Amino acid sequence: MRFSSVLLACLALAMAFAGSVSWAGEAAQQKQQTDTAADKPADSKPAAEDQSKKPPAAPATQTIKRGPLKVEVSLDGVFEPQRMTEIILRPQEWTGFTVLSAVEHGSTVRQGDLLVAFETEKLDRAIADLRAEQHLTDLTLRQTERTVAALEKLTPLDLAAAERADRMAKEDYKEYFEVSRPLALRTLEFNLKMAKETLEYQEEELRQLEKMYKADDITEETEEIVLRRARNAVERARFLYERAQIAHQQSLKYEIPRADQRVKEATERTAIQWERDRVVLPLALEKQRMELEKLRVQQARQEDRLKKLLADRELMTLRAPHDGVVYYGKFTRGKWSSGPAAAEELPRGTTVTANSVFMTVVQTKPLAIRATVAEKELHLVTAGLKGTVRPTGFPELRLTAIVHRVSQAPMPSGGFDVRMSLAQNAQAAQIMPGMTCNVKLLVYEKPDALLAPASAIHTTDTEPPKHYVQVVGKDGATRKQQVEIGKRTDKRVEILKGLAEGDVVLAEYPAEAK
Repeated sequence: MRFSSVLLACLALAMAFAGSVSWAGEAAQQKQQTDTAADKPADSKPAAEDQSKKPPAAPATQTIKRGPLKVEVSLDGVFEPQRMTEIILRPQEWTGFTVLSAVEHGSTVRQGDLLVAFETEKLDRAIADLRAEQHLTDLTLRQTERTVAALEKLTPLDLAAAERADRMAKEDYKEYFEVSRPLALRTLEFNLKMAKETLEYQEEELRQLEKMYKADDITEETEEIVLRRARNAVERARFLYERAQIAHQQSLKYEIPRADQRVKEATERTAIQWERDRVVLPLALEKQRMELEKLRVQQARQEDRLKKLLADRELMTLRAPHDGVVYYGKFTRGKWSSGPAAAEELPRGTTVTANSVFMTVVQTKPLAIRATVAEKELHLVTAGLKGTVRPTGFPELRLTAIVHRVSQAPMPSGGFDVRMSLAQNAQAAQIMPGMTCNVKLLVYEKPDALLAPASAIHTTDTEPPKHYVQVVGKDGATRKQQVEIGKRTDKRVEILKGLAEGDVVLAEYPAEAK
């Protein structure tokens, strides 16, 4: 009962204290608002306008001091061998190169070791066929040579014979129609007349004999014989006359017209043959001469092709030109192009493309470095610069490189080619061609250079260009000052003339003063 009374009294006291605090907070807040309203002028302006009335902030300045200046160019490079031999097939005639066996990628070889052996069956067959063709060509050539030699002798004789035949045919034509034919006609008429007269003579003689012997009453045996002979003679004469009539008709109707046609055709044919031979025989001789020349060219080509195939036959076995390591593909600007086989091997049956690098024998030592410098840094990189090399695969290793050559013409891919020689170092034994690295070339280093911010320098577009800074005087006023600069980085510039240590310049050259 007593405990409950005490508890109630505590609760009442807490509630009274909370009420007094709340009232005090509200009173304080109201008083603060009242005081603020009283202090604020009736015609006050926005805060932005108050800030515009404030004076502008003073430009940043930089005190000219001496300090170390190091100008470096960082290049990403690739290790490449100084000596390597590309294995490339340069056949003169043959096109099919099928792998029979090949050394594996990454193999170490000695000079003269077998690299690749190609199948030779088809090439050997082609060489054998060509030799057979060559033998036939030789035989044909000798035969044609003899033919041409004979034609060169026969052609003038044949032309003369053809011309003579034409002349004789014309003479025969003239003789036939002017002499032989008229004579043949006269002969026919004369033979017919003679046969008729002979018949008449025999008939008249028989009549006379019969008349004479008829006067006798008795015919003697001798008289009978004479009469029989006379009668037989008449019969013969009659037959000969009939035959002469038939021959006369046959000659006029057939033989003489046919003879006329034969003579005309023979003369015409001979004339045509002569005209033909005058053109054809020299052309035939010239054609044979051309055939002979063609065969000689063919023979020379076959000999040349055989020589080329035999040379290509030697390519069927490729051997290492020197000691080294075998890489598949071509090494181009520090990168290995893909080899002819996707799995870095040349299995049996793989076809190798001619006139294309498919393998490279590399001497892993000594090495060089190939890199590309951007055009904006080209003026910094010159032959003879030394640099520190950090191989990507061995970041704790440090090597020394010297710029050997910088290309004058840009590469198609952009940038300029840089070649660097690598100093001999026993620790670089694990570095292999194709590995990457970073090269830092030390272009310029001065421990106590007079330095200014790069942003404080204004360079004119005149020729030669001039350089200016804005010097801040003790009274805070600025003045334009010409300076002579030396080496520079992205942030700092070496001052050679125009400023002294301790001078103060604007950290950024004002645009309105340019």
